[in-house]
Amino acid sequence: MSRQILEIRLHLPDGQVLAGRGRNVPATMEHIYNQALNPQPRRHVRFTEPLKAGPDRYRGTYHVQFGYHTGHSDILDGVVRAEVIGPE
Repeated sequence: MSRQILEIRLHLPDGQVLAGRGRNVPATMEHIYNQALNPQPRRHVRFTEPLKAGPDRYRGTYHVQFGYHTGHSDILDGVVRAEVIGPE
């Protein structure tokens, strides 16, 4: 059984909404966010809240941050509200 394609919306602090679809939620979030920031350095996602367990762990609304790694610390952008919607 393959993973379902989920709809992902990122609500940025400036009011802009970025959207995309994918099976791998963290990778899709990074792709959407990095495309909007092009040509700046690639950012990685960090979940600020614990995720649920199980196959539906990414579905719902929660907060994430994007940043890039420098040595042993992370430099992070502002908090982004993420919505993940899947087929019922």
